[in-house]
Amino acid sequence: MTNQAPDKTTQGTTSRDYDEWPTPALLRAARDTYRKAIHKRLVDGGFADVPRDGSYVLGAIINHGVAPGDAMRLLGVTKQAASQLLDTLVLRGYLERTTDTADRRRMIVEPTERGRAAATAVRAGVAAIDDQLTRRLSPGDRAALQAGLGALIEIGVGEGEDPATSPTRLIQFSPIFPVRDLRRALDHYRGLGFSVKAYGDGDEYGFADRSGIGIHLVLDRNLDPHDGGSEAYLYVEDADSMFAEWSRPGIGGRTLPVGDMAYKLREGTHIDPDNNVIRFGSKISTMTPDSRG
Repeated sequence: MTNQAPDKTTQGTTSRDYDEWPTPALLRAARDTYRKAIHKRLVDGGFADVPRDGSYVLGAIINHGVAPGDAMRLLGVTKQAASQLLDTLVLRGYLERTTDTADRRRMIVEPTERGRAAATAVRAGVAAIDDQLTRRLSPGDRAALQAGLGALIEIGVGEGEDPATSPTRLIQFSPIFPVRDLRRALDHYRGLGFSVKAYGDGDEYGFADRSGIGIHLVLDRNLDPHDGGSEAYLYVEDADSMFAEWSRPGIGGRTLPVGDMAYKLREGTHIDPDNNVIRFGSKISTMTPDSRG
C-alpha cells in the first residue's frame, strides 16, 4: 500500500486564499493559532495566571531543556522585561530560585511542580495544533513549511554569524561585598528593597536580589569598619527616585545626593554600614534642573 498525501478537500482546509497576504501577517496569524490553543489548555488546567510570554519560557525551559537565560534571550525582550517576567514566574510558583550546590555564590532557577504541570498544558496545546497540521498538509508541504521558517531564522541571524561560535554570553555580574554581621547586612538590603536570603540559613554567606540585579554578601570577621569596602555601579531608570527611596528615615547607611556628571549620567551614592559603595546613575534627562523639582 503506497502512502498518499492527505486529501485537503476532506481534511477541513478552507477555501480562503492567502496568496495575497504579506508574510509577516501570515506569521502573526499562525502564531496566534498556537497562542489560543495554549491559553485554553492553561485556563482549563488552572494556570490562568501564567503571564504574557510565560508559556513560551516554561515550554522552552521544561519541555525543551533550554537554560532560563537562553530562553529569555530567544524571547527577544529587554533585560528589564525579562527580569520582571522571571520574577513573576517565581512569585506565582512556576519557577523557584535555589542555591547552586556546586557554587554557593550562584543562584539557579528551577521549575516547580506547578511549573511542570503548566508546561505539560503548553505542550498539549502545541501538539493539538501540530496534529491538525499533519492532517491538513502532505509530508512535502510540512517539510517545505519547516524549511521556510528555518530560512527566516537564518536570515535573522545575519550573514557570517554563527550563534554556536559566538563568545559566551554573560547573564549577570554580581559583586561580592564583605560584611561584619551577615544578619544585619541582610536586614539592611531588605530595607533597600532587595529580596534577601542566607545561604543554607547560615551566618557566613547571603544573597540580595532586586530586578535581576544580585549582590553577594560574605562574612569577614576581620573587616576593619574604617576601611573602604567593595564597590559596584548600578544603572537605574531614575537616579533621583533611587535617592529618594534610599534616603528614607531608618534606612541605615548613607545615601549621598545625586548630581549631573561630565560623562552624561545623573549619579548618586549609597554607602552601606560596612562601607561597601553602590554608585547609582541614570541617563541625564532632557528636563532642565528646575523642572526636576
